[in-house]
Amino acid sequence: MATIGRPTHGVRRRDFLRAVGVGGGALALFGCDDDSGPRADGDAEVLFWLPGGSDIFFTTHKEIASAFSKSNQGVKVRIHRHTGQQVFMEVLLARIAAGNPPQAMVLWETPMSLAVRGSLTGLDEFMAASENSQENNWPEALLASCQFEGQTYGLPFQADSYALWYNQDWFEEKGIPADRDSFPKTWDELRSLSKEFTRWKGDKLEAAGFIPGFLVGDPAEELPMWAASNGGQIFDAENQRYVIDSESNVEMLEFFLSWLDEEYQGNIRKVAESGAWGAYPGEQGQPPAFQNQRLAMMLTGAWVMGDLYEVEPKFEHWNIASIPVGPSGSEPTSGYWPNWLAIPAGVDNAEGAFAYLDHLSVDGALALYATATGVPTNANVAGGIAPSRVVEKRGEDFAKEATDFFRRQLDIATPMWNSPVQSFATDQLRRALEQVANKAVRPRAALAEAQRVCQAELESVL
Repeated sequence: MATIGRPTHGVRRRDFLRAVGVGGGALALFGCDDDSGPRADGDAEVLFWLPGGSDIFFTTHKEIASAFSKSNQGVKVRIHRHTGQQVFMEVLLARIAAGNPPQAMVLWETPMSLAVRGSLTGLDEFMAASENSQENNWPEALLASCQFEGQTYGLPFQADSYALWYNQDWFEEKGIPADRDSFPKTWDELRSLSKEFTRWKGDKLEAAGFIPGFLVGDPAEELPMWAASNGGQIFDAENQRYVIDSESNVEMLEFFLSWLDEEYQGNIRKVAESGAWGAYPGEQGQPPAFQNQRLAMMLTGAWVMGDLYEVEPKFEHWNIASIPVGPSGSEPTSGYWPNWLAIPAGVDNAEGAFAYLDHLSVDGALALYATATGVPTNANVAGGIAPSRVVEKRGEDFAKEATDFFRRQLDIATPMWNSPVQSFATDQLRRALEQVANKAVRPRAALAEAQRVCQAELESVL
């Protein structure tokens, strides 16, 4: 099944998460950019790792580190960016096992997968005494992705929440109300509206309204929010068990499958071969359907505010709305892609490392949001912030309102990224969704098998 993954700071995060699911082994080399700089005698060093990322992401982190070091005499923060072919998480785990890890790092894999190994430092005592990082300064669902057995092992300092993006101009051309309040509130309403835009020419899909949620995008990663909008969940963190094959989840996939049959000729391959159904070019260079006014609505995250204009849209006005509620759901929900901060177990100067993480949680997050992506999540970040690219294209008022909307979505986000076997389960869910989309297996059977395998893996780890 063809999908369009989320590029995260120049890397397809979907591919990164697939890679970290493999077993770790000791690695001899670590490819990275090194901004060591001169170190004054007596300075306490904080070695800070990045999992990868674009040049602007790296440069901004270096600027943040430099400013922090200048204002905190006796501390030198050094930034390393992973650039090698080896998997970042394998390198990190090898260095932790060898006793020479960095003092702190950005993670793109849930801290839960490291916490269950005993590979991270608990942060609760540092948080309680901090300026920015007290527990109540973080959205509850986000902080839950960092907590295991009563301890907190990471800080979710950036998170791009999700929304339904839509082409406001195209709505108005068709005489459809285009204000946010009029956007569909239920899956049935979204399905009905989608038909107004979908157009086939033989076996080629020329235009689409909305393509069902497990067929495009990052479907396995997005599944928890679709499940939540139908009153269910994928992983029950409180009881440490998977609930993949619940009745509400079976109902969800049956709903999407019938939508595929009704509107998309029952054939996901025809859909995939007809274009790149999202905001990014396809793997064969197909132009993004949303900017080319071939796709009226899509589920994606706040990071697209920075990426949308890499391909100039054929329309001016887009807007965003909450995810509609499913047949068994009761209230809107959202989801998110996070960037976490963490400290490995056994480091020296954990206190100095946490001081830098506390700085990154507000001042650093603001600097990164201005130049790259990642909505700041900490409550000490004031409202009224906006990405410069959206200000340039849509004006300051809209850019600030859109940012505030995405920040509010974090408050209703469903807990996710909170399983000790997150990457393993994501792969199993992706396999199940591909089988269902290609009609190789019915939803109930596919989900039951994913449930069996994921629960067994979880129990073996716990």
